[in-house]
Amino acid sequence: METRWLHTTSEDFKKLREESERVCVIPMGCLEKHSVYLPLGTDVIIANNMAYDASQLETVCVFPDFAFGDVPCGDHAARPDGTIALDVRIQMLLLENLCGEISANGFNKILVVNGHGGNLPWLQTFARNLGCKPHKYVFAYVDVPDTVPHQMAEFLLEKGSGSIPELTAEDEELIIKYYKADMQLGHACMQEAAYTMEYAPESVHLDRLGREDGSPRDLPELQKLLDLKVRLSMGGWDHLYPDWYAGDDPYGLNERIARAATRIATEKLAEVYKAFKEDKFLLGRAKENYKDKTWFE
Repeated sequence: METRWLHTTSEDFKKLREESERVCVIPMGCLEKHSVYLPLGTDVIIANNMAYDASQLETVCVFPDFAFGDVPCGDHAARPDGTIALDVRIQMLLLENLCGEISANGFNKILVVNGHGGNLPWLQTFARNLGCKPHKYVFAYVDVPDTVPHQMAEFLLEKGSGSIPELTAEDEELIIKYYKADMQLGHACMQEAAYTMEYAPESVHLDRLGREDGSPRDLPELQKLLDLKVRLSMGGWDHLYPDWYAGDDPYGLNERIARAATRIATEKLAEVYKAFKEDKFLLGRAKENYKDKTWFE
């Protein structure tokens, strides 16, 4: 069935609410540089498409994507073209208002599917702050699942060649090679490239690989602070990776690997949907906290 809020008529909305068991998902990303070979909207593209695909396996209502995630570069002169960096207070206020509107439309469980690691600090604060205010819904968030290369390699090594049907023997060899070499992931890495290749292949430019370095910069003074457990914004990420690229180049990535990685991640996300829909504990606690308990039935 049609699960996207944007594509549902007002007449059909009640059916979607019932079929989703009052669970609404918000795909979340950001608009920022992803090296020179992935699009600015990589995180949004991934979260939006995967959230929808998973809803076709386990029905939930998919809200329009939240594109304005946290990119804490402010007015920094080195901010790359195309970057959108809103004040975190605006992001939190916007999300709170959106959740209120989703709740007013009859949903009592809201799940953010997050495609951008930079959103995690403020999402944690948002959830904590929400607990101090009256609201008539359960709120939670989950990251887009990890798959490639490490999780896929571990699966292949356990189940054997051919256990991921999309892959050729050469694909399996490449994935296991990267796994054994402890391929580094982080930002504009193999995983993000694979997912984006599946959803927006025209926006992936593998011919540009090698133009930027995805390894951390050697900054002894900064590293001294980090070794002493000094907490910095983004963990010092913006200083260590000034090219907005963190990871090893995904040479050899192709459509088959991208399709397999995306399928596996989508199935994992559908499992999350199912567990969130079936949960009675969090909903029960919410009922205890509010006078209008019948609303949660």
